[in-house]
Amino acid sequence: MTIASDFEIVVCSANTTYLVWQAMLFHYSCVTYAGRVPIIVVHKNAHEELLSGYQRIRDAGGIVQIAPDYQSFGGVNYPPRNTPAALRHVETSASNIVLCDVDMIFLNDHPLDVWCSLARQVTFDAVPYLNAEGPRHREMLQDVCPKAGVDYQQLVDTPLSGGVPHCLPADLRRELADDWLACIELFPTIDPYPTEVAGAPSRRLDSGPQKPWLTAMWALVLAIHRLGLATSMTRSCVSNLKGERFIESLDPPNPDMIHYCYDHAGFNKHNYHTDDAAERKVWQQPAGDGSICGAIRRQISEARQFYGLTSR
Repeated sequence: MTIASDFEIVVCSANTTYLVWQAMLFHYSCVTYAGRVPIIVVHKNAHEELLSGYQRIRDAGGIVQIAPDYQSFGGVNYPPRNTPAALRHVETSASNIVLCDVDMIFLNDHPLDVWCSLARQVTFDAVPYLNAEGPRHREMLQDVCPKAGVDYQQLVDTPLSGGVPHCLPADLRRELADDWLACIELFPTIDPYPTEVAGAPSRRLDSGPQKPWLTAMWALVLAIHRLGLATSMTRSCVSNLKGERFIESLDPPNPDMIHYCYDHAGFNKHNYHTDDAAERKVWQQPAGDGSICGAIRRQISEARQFYGLTSR
């Protein structure tokens, strides 16, 4: 079964060596396993030359659109601003959008048309950590909610502990993106992250004021409440937090996607952020197996063949 024709899968990326290989992998995985050509929205400054990996995507029949870079605003660096910005700028004639993160792969061609049944509905895929009453979030949200005009108790009583993929009507994208971006700016600034946890240098997380990393997820929750949108929870995606686990043993079984957002010995995306590593080493993965990280490695190896990359 393939995805309904009035859906467009959209993913946010940036013009960095750290993200271009992830975009290439996402495109390959989406085409091969989901049966759909996604739109890759690349955020870059006007003077920058587009990295060659994005041309490889185009040469393989992919769709690459260019959008402004929203990472820095008001002197505060925060890369996840580009996710709502991708939603804001994407050009599509489809009726619905499935918004993904670039560090995701598909495992099958789940019929995404079952997700969008209401005109003003947004789906959230379940995650365990977005808890409004949790000690890491409560104080911050109690401070931000009055600024957003949202009762903190709404977040407690109507929990939206979920993330990507988000399915939504395409005609809602500008309204939601604008409010999502506005809500991000209500959150506090924090000090730079320590170098050892900042990740890829292109993220610029180790210098200058930042936002707490989950700001974008909470800002979307606030925007949903402010706009009075309906929501639906899905259980389609599994992370690589426990990447050694075998996919067939997961509960629920047979996930549709993997979100490889965590550091794991089986595959750690943060190891591939320099020119050399991103352009060469990332494609030289050991054999895949039936584990979560094994599936990532296997698709990377398949994508290397798909793009005709030489083994070096």
